[in-house]
Amino acid sequence: MKHLRLVLILLLATGLLYNCTPKPLVYNTNYDFDINAEFSDQKRYAWLPLPITSTIDPLSIERIKYYADAALRAKGLVEVYDNPDFFIETYIGFQSKLDTTGGPKDYGIYREGSLLLTFLKPKTKLLVWRGSTRVRVRPALEPVEADKLIRDAVTAILNNYPPPK
Repeated sequence: MKHLRLVLILLLATGLLYNCTPKPLVYNTNYDFDINAEFSDQKRYAWLPLPITSTIDPLSIERIKYYADAALRAKGLVEVYDNPDFFIETYIGFQSKLDTTGGPKDYGIYREGSLLLTFLKPKTKLLVWRGSTRVRVRPALEPVEADKLIRDAVTAILNNYPPPK
């Protein structure tokens, strides 16, 4: 009987510790690509403008571009304004979610952001590669926190580019 109580207490403690651990802020990162595309000759890119109806703030857009440019530059790619090998298009969305699994400070409604980067052929605008991730956005992020969250999201996505052969 003592052993059973000890096992139950350990299981309860383990469950509490699991639920109180912070949830990852960047998660569910994935990618897809055209299996017939040749990525070794794609070295020059240009950004497509966001739709006029976009509601994302300009600082976040600049952060996304800054970290994507740095990651792509580290892979030997360069941003150009004429004759790119591919265009980059950005999609950003938010939705409210309810978290009932977290600890006391994580419980409640939070915003989930989605970031999608798509690489398109310049002439046809057909998809060549895309990467996406989700981020858990806390209310009232400080600028340093927002910067780190965007850096981590962009890095998670572009870790998958170019795709394996």
